[in-house]
Parts: sequence; C-alpha cells; structure tokens
Amino acid sequence: MLEAGLSPTKGPEESALTLRRAGIGALVVSISAGMTSNLLFLAAFQFRLDMFLEPTLILASGAPSAELLRWASVLDLFGYYFATAVLAYVLWRQLRPRNPLIADLSTIAAVGYALAGGVGAAILATVAPMLMHAYTNATTAGRAVIAAQFATVLEVVWRAIWQFLDAILLTVWWLGIGWLFHQDHLRLSRLSRCWPEPQQPGLPPTSLG
Repeated sequence: MLEAGLSPTKGPEESALTLRRAGIGALVVSISAGMTSNLLFLAAFQFRLDMFLEPTLILASGAPSAELLRWASVLDLFGYYFATAVLAYVLWRQLRPRNPLIADLSTIAAVGYALAGGVGAAILATVAPMLMHAYTNATTAGRAVIAAQFATVLEVVWRAIWQFLDAILLTVWWLGIGWLFHQDHLRLSRLSRCWPEPQQPGLPPTSLG
C-alpha cells in the first residue's frame, strides 16, 4: 500500500512515453537551433567564400560580426551538442536491451562528441568575439598578434575538434546505432518473405521458390 501523498512509480508505458517525448523535443531543438546557427555563421562571415577560406578576414568586420559569431556558437552548443546528448540517452535507454556492449560503447562516443563539440562551441562563443572586439582598437603590431591567436582558436575548434575528433566520435555512434537498428531490418526482411506476393489483375498467382 502507498502512503497518502505519495505518487506511484511510473510504469513502463509512461516511462517510454516520457523518453519518446524527450527524443522528439531534442530533435526539434537540434533542427531549429542548428539551422539558425548555420544561418548566423553565414551572416557572421557576411556570406563571403573568401572569409571562410581565410577566417582572419572576419576580424575587420567589427562588432556586428563578432556578436553574430557569438550567438551562432551558442545556438550551435544547444542545437548540436546538448540536444545530441539528450537524444543519445534516449536511444541508449531504448536500444540497450538488444546489445548492452554496443549500446554502451556507441553512447560513450556520443557523449564524447557532445562534450568535445560543446567545449569547442563554448570557446568560440567567448574567445573569438573577444578577440574581434580587441582587434578594432589594437595597434598594427597588436592586430598581428590577435590575428595569430584568432587563427589558432579557429584551427583548434573547427579543424581539430569539429572536423576531426567529433567526426570520428559521431561516426562511431552512428555505426553503433545503425547496427542496433539493423536487427529490426532483419526481422522485417524475414517477415516480408511470409507476405503474399501482390498480383496484377488478370494474371494467375505465381510462387517464387
């Protein structure tokens, strides 16, 4: 018997519904915040290809580009990394009974992706705009130093973390999740063999051996 004032423990169905809602919410946040982040990154670089090829050119763009870069990084943090961590947890809870080892390893990779990428986004949101603001009033010699620091920050965040480390961790997670979902495809493939073959009107039924 439950004491008065205490709510019963959530049942399996209610727990599954909560996880499903969390997963859907994470997807919505990832899509909306992620797309907005991409647009803000493009706006920060003034939609210019030469700035993407030589990012230090953005230093002369002033405060507007600095603040666009800041908010693009903040939304990137929430849209891609925090949301991915939530989604990884939901999938881990749902898929772990199929193969605990594969589910655990792939989720560790997803958490590593979220942590590494989130740290990179946080660095870009704080350090890069600070350097851009400092560049405006710096001397010629000071601007050369700031440009070197800015280039180092972008190399570490974009190339070392986002394009290299995160790409590896994300691939490991996707492969693990794909392997766990592959069992469903195998079951559907076996089940489809039992389905009757659809017949065109006027043609006699055939059987495939």
